[in-house]
Amino acid sequence: MEFIRPDINIAFIPNAKKFLTASAIVVGICWLLTLVLGLNYGIDFAGGTEIQVRFNKAVSANEVRDAMNKLQGMSAEVQSFGLMEDNEYLIKLSSISFVNEKREKDIEEGLKAAFNDKGLKNFHHSTAGGDKVEFILNSRVDDAQIKGIFAKADAPTDEITVTGSEGRYIYRCVLAGLTPHVSEVLSQGIGPDTFEILRLDSVGPKVGDQLKQKGILAILYALIGILIYIAFRFNMQFAPGAVVALIHDISITVGIFALFRIEFTIPTIAALLTIVGYSLNDTIVVYDRIRENLSKTKVKTLSQVVNESINQTLSRTILTSTTTLFVVAALILFGGGIIFDFALALLIGVLVGTYSSVFVAAPVMIYITNYLDKRANA
Repeated sequence: MEFIRPDINIAFIPNAKKFLTASAIVVGICWLLTLVLGLNYGIDFAGGTEIQVRFNKAVSANEVRDAMNKLQGMSAEVQSFGLMEDNEYLIKLSSISFVNEKREKDIEEGLKAAFNDKGLKNFHHSTAGGDKVEFILNSRVDDAQIKGIFAKADAPTDEITVTGSEGRYIYRCVLAGLTPHVSEVLSQGIGPDTFEILRLDSVGPKVGDQLKQKGILAILYALIGILIYIAFRFNMQFAPGAVVALIHDISITVGIFALFRIEFTIPTIAALLTIVGYSLNDTIVVYDRIRENLSKTKVKTLSQVVNESINQTLSRTILTSTTTLFVVAALILFGGGIIFDFALALLIGVLVGTYSSVFVAAPVMIYITNYLDKRANA
């Protein structure tokens, strides 16, 4: 039994202008949303710290938030993670270091007051590769005195190393990271031995900017590679339609993420690249049938051949998309919070990718072919 009648003849191409106009409007709105609202970048791109915590008793997001607010100088965003009965939360901090500007200033002023006669210079606080403070003195001092200065600034250090020689001693003080401070405030606010920190990820703002640029370049390179591939696989008249369809798919997916403030992370970039591959595969199936049918007939117009080809591949397109959606839906429902954004992007991408293969890629190919033919005959 056929899923779709083999003699089906839906008027896709005769109505192509309506669908292309609607697509152009939707894509324009999505670009506007992205530019005006901006994307809700995760720590991968914006920088900061993300902590996944599991509690062994029922707690609310407000209780966790109130406890985290005791971390002076930091604002925490708390959201439930996974099923409610799991009692897991994601805690997001905009900082990757417990040492904020005030604490850093207190440390520097404390060192200056204590060691001004020791030629203090080159004070430097770094979070790259670990939270540490470096400075130079012209003579050795007692480590206990340094620890007292850091403790007074509410940024204790238990690891001090000294290198150099007489007249130039380089001090490196490793500070406690965010984990012990988070554990302390959660113990005070929720209770000791009531939680387990499952994961802590930190990304600096500079690294986040680099990842953002590389993510955009990855998508751009993919589109350029596809343009070249389609041009060789078929001919140059087919290539722009495939790329326009992919831009259409990515734009709508990103626009929905911007509208609903869904977190945009590296897995989302991976999902966009997956969408590019899926949508392209669907488009190539349609293009291949168009080329095959063009070689068989010289009587029908290009629009007739393309419409016939889309109808012939419609059963395959719907079946493939439906089975893919089943898998993606399973990821959304049962995959857990870590891959939710990835799966959601795939869900949107599969839907718009199926649409664009029929209503965007093929009509654009027709318009480009007709335009080139007119120019050749002019």
